[in-house]
Amino acid sequence: MGSSDLSNPSKPAGTGTVSGPVNPFTADVCTGPFVVQPDSTVDGLNQEALERLVAAVEARSGATPMLLTAPRAGYGKTHLLGRVAAVTAHESVLVPLAFRTGDVPNLTTVTSRGLEALSRAAGSTDGWSRLRELCAGLVAHLLHELIKEGLVPSANPEQALKVLSGPVSDVFDKDGLAHPIGDWLRKHSAGLRPVLARRLARQAPVRTSVVDQWLEAMLEQAFEGGSEGLAAMTDLASSDTAAGMPVWFRLLAVWRPVVLLVDHLDGYYRNPDAGVAIASLLMDMVEDHGVHVLLCLNQDVWQATFGHHLPSALEDRLTASQVLLRGLRETDADALLKLRLKQAAIADDESAEFQSFVHTRQYFLGRPIGSVSARMFLRHCARQWEVFQNSVPFAGGQAEASPSEMPSLPADAEDEGGFLIPTAESSEPAAAAQGIFDDESSAGLQQMAENLAEPEPALPQNEIEPEPQSFLLDPESDSGASEELPAPSPAPISPHAAEWRASSPVAAVAAPVSPASDAFVKLREMLHHLRQPGARPLDDLAELPPGRQTLAAGVASSSQPASAPAVQQPLTPAPVKPGDALLGRFETLRLQLTAGAESQALDYAKIGELIRLAGRRFPLVRLSEHELPGMTGRQTMVWSLQGVELLFGLASFADTSYWRVLAGFAAGRLADLAAESEREGTPPVKLKMVTFKADREHAAWQALYAGETIPDPLKPSLDAVHLDAPSVGALYAMQRIIKDAETGAVQAEPNQVMAVLARELDFFWKRITRA
Repeated sequence: MGSSDLSNPSKPAGTGTVSGPVNPFTADVCTGPFVVQPDSTVDGLNQEALERLVAAVEARSGATPMLLTAPRAGYGKTHLLGRVAAVTAHESVLVPLAFRTGDVPNLTTVTSRGLEALSRAAGSTDGWSRLRELCAGLVAHLLHELIKEGLVPSANPEQALKVLSGPVSDVFDKDGLAHPIGDWLRKHSAGLRPVLARRLARQAPVRTSVVDQWLEAMLEQAFEGGSEGLAAMTDLASSDTAAGMPVWFRLLAVWRPVVLLVDHLDGYYRNPDAGVAIASLLMDMVEDHGVHVLLCLNQDVWQATFGHHLPSALEDRLTASQVLLRGLRETDADALLKLRLKQAAIADDESAEFQSFVHTRQYFLGRPIGSVSARMFLRHCARQWEVFQNSVPFAGGQAEASPSEMPSLPADAEDEGGFLIPTAESSEPAAAAQGIFDDESSAGLQQMAENLAEPEPALPQNEIEPEPQSFLLDPESDSGASEELPAPSPAPISPHAAEWRASSPVAAVAAPVSPASDAFVKLREMLHHLRQPGARPLDDLAELPPGRQTLAAGVASSSQPASAPAVQQPLTPAPVKPGDALLGRFETLRLQLTAGAESQALDYAKIGELIRLAGRRFPLVRLSEHELPGMTGRQTMVWSLQGVELLFGLASFADTSYWRVLAGFAAGRLADLAAESEREGTPPVKLKMVTFKADREHAAWQALYAGETIPDPLKPSLDAVHLDAPSVGALYAMQRIIKDAETGAVQAEPNQVMAVLARELDFFWKRITRA
């Protein structure tokens, strides 16, 4: 998958009934580095990363490879490579490399895929490919040097040298300004080619006969373009692996430094064998063949395919020069928005209106710095554009129109937010000031608005009220009968709210769930239903499970007007099992805590409590805790399993003193295990240091791993488990329920909680105990 395209608006692609200008934001994928135009990008975006990459390319080939990583797809890696290519196009030979599924990483594959990519990329001259320009440029350079040294006769050497230093299309195109030189070269190529081959063979350690074959194919490509000579060059590349040398790259390096742009490695996800082969191949290209390498990866691919799967020495060399992309800043997003509107030739007044409609500052409000990718923002703008084009004219920042100026619309017309639009027929100003809903619906709307506007922290710290015993039955109780469910809240709620409350046995007593990103969309739907006469048809209740019919019917009855006829519904609830209640509470907490997990650092104390209880609960695990030397009150936990010990590191990666002491403790434990194995004549027990990180901790983790705090011999034993936001939410939910069980807020023992909910964290147990 390519990175975000920050420049080119797309053509219409199935817009359906949408009228108006083409959506300027639908193009959000950059297909390759050569499609990026220098004047069609945001200059300030990733400027520091751009300067570092350009400096690395200008430092000429053979330098340390550059590793360009992004938190995930869409942050603009491929687009950034395109900007590098635009700046350095006249100083180096840039060769894109994208392995295909099933490719064997070797020199032949590198050369053939590079030829293929360049043959498809458009050159700077109309009708020319990048491959044709490179072949013509190399031949022109060789001829220039021969004329300069007097080895090739010329009637006007100064003019010939000037022409050969200019655009190659003037010489090799039959309609070029200097086509007589090209015609002469074509006519005498058979006699001139051996001279050029001998000169190249002296500068690159390649046999003259092999160089002559390559020159013959490159001359065909330079004169004819298209597919001429491409098949011959691909066949010649098949011998690169046997010779141990990429001949084509060696020949190009005589003219200009070669830079290999390695991208699109997602096909090798979770293939560590391929990761080792690719990393070794790229290091050989740098160290043995003088090729500079820019390696681009998303962090998930790096962790699953490369990362700690590589030998430590190889990983150190690959990560020695690393550039980490960050997300958009608010100013970058504003510039990108204006750029797309300008490229789509949107009128100034409509452009200003849409910018107010999008409200970039509000979109960034509350989002972590660097977390908004270019692709994410473009897709947000694309959706907003569709809404903007299909809504009434936006009047933000303008004087409010008088009733006589309002457009005449049907009485039941609605705007995009779900509110009724006043019509021209409304002649009394007092009518517009009246409430849209009746008193009962307005009260429900006020309650929902207060919940949405409540300034709760991103990760709520307030305690959840304990459930009554009717939800969590005492497991030791002899009676299987359950008490009646509490009556629904007297506050009027919509059928959607009733359906939500009926779906979870603990929702009625749990703390309010923090609104999700689509909360306002759901609010709009609820407002729409509040305006309908009556609530959800009671006939629909027959489709609900028995345990949900009673509660849904009760809510529906309470939401009907007082004049509506009473509907008799059974009041006896279905029995609620303790395990089901725990699962419901777990799911409610998980959804509540996931949103905050995206914006806060990992809470290692909560993860430590969960690991401690699991170590005591699991029968195959022996838990031990050890105080770290010189750090009073700070302990580390160890899980002892058959043949392996898991040493947990639970502290911020910026706390170098903790990690230095923990590394010393791990080294001492390794020595003890080796001595014990030798004394008892048993196989040595493997030690693995386990820690945890999320996206926010990735940069600090890389700095710790690349530094000297942890000795190199211990780094292969260090496993950093990456946790996404849903995984963190699940861990926090489990820890919260266990804490409530310990304090008596939940009518269950901690061991019972583990027995019921341990399967919900299978992903976590399997990840930390894998070999």
